Amino acid sequence: MRFRFALPAILYCGLIIRGFTQAVSVNTPLPWVSLRNDTITVRAQIDTSALKKKEITITLLTVNKGKSKLIADKTFKITDPSGEFSFGKIKKGLIGGEEYLQIKWAVKGTEEKGAVEPIGIADLTPFTNTDTVRSIRVADDIALKDVVTAAGDKLMQTNKAAYSIAWNKKALYVILKKFSSKDTIKFSLDGKTGKNAFLSYPDRFINLFFSDTVIIRAIRYKREIRKDSLVYTPEEWRNEITHEVVGDKLIVCVPWYDTGMIPFEERTIGFAVFVTDEKGKTVQSLPTNAQIFIPATWGILFLHK
Repeated sequence: MRFRFALPAILYCGLIIRGFTQAVSVNTPLPWVSLRNDTITVRAQIDTSALKKKEITITLLTVNKGKSKLIADKTFKITDPSGEFSFGKIKKGLIGGEEYLQIKWAVKGTEEKGAVEPIGIADLTPFTNTDTVRSIRVADDIALKDVVTAAGDKLMQTNKAAYSIAWNKKALYVILKKFSSKDTIKFSLDGKTGKNAFLSYPDRFINLFFSDTVIIRAIRYKREIRKDSLVYTPEEWRNEITHEVVGDKLIVCVPWYDTGMIPFEERTIGFAVFVTDEKGKTVQSLPTNAQIFIPATWGILFLHK
């Protein structure tokens, strides 16, 4: 038999912590994890002696930008202190970024209730063959202008920009052909190559604006739940990124120590390119359909020998 323990009030660091009891404790899933499939099962430890009515109601919702949508609402019989309650498949292959799952539970006739959030889903099957960008290996003591020469004119082309990537033991280099546009080109890096919705979230973005002048903004994101929304707040990424204009190309030098990554031959890095308009809307991405806040949808950068 499981017992409920009531803790007395304790004075700690000037704060009074009052006694509490907990009749239901959800063990799975836990907040800030991503499930590998869309079969939702809730596992909990339950103090059956404390609940007169042996039932628990569990509600499953999706939350996106403050708006909730009900997926399922079920009442389950409690038959064992270790409860397992299944919703089966919910037909969702990917939930992450600004959208997440929320699980609410309540015991009718009591004040016992709670919620678990955020939870993601990352079925990686559709992303096993995402685009791979091969970076050019250059000498460790090379000058920036010579990196442009080494890259040559074999650039990867989108309908908005043409670029290539190079690397050595000191830095990662982005070579971008000059374009006339009010759009912003975002080069994104995910050193974890985590390929999941929540445990891996956007690490580093290099935002380039290249028209009459060159503007480079390097940012990272602070992530938090605020008023039923998963909010990504851009923050300054302190760095020693440098750049140089060589003819009709811009080369950006990103020191590895700024990224927190260790370079080595045949390493893979989560990588995507996003083109955003003046309002911040994504108008093009590589890979196609990549989402800024979900690295699972990004491609791969391969550090060539």
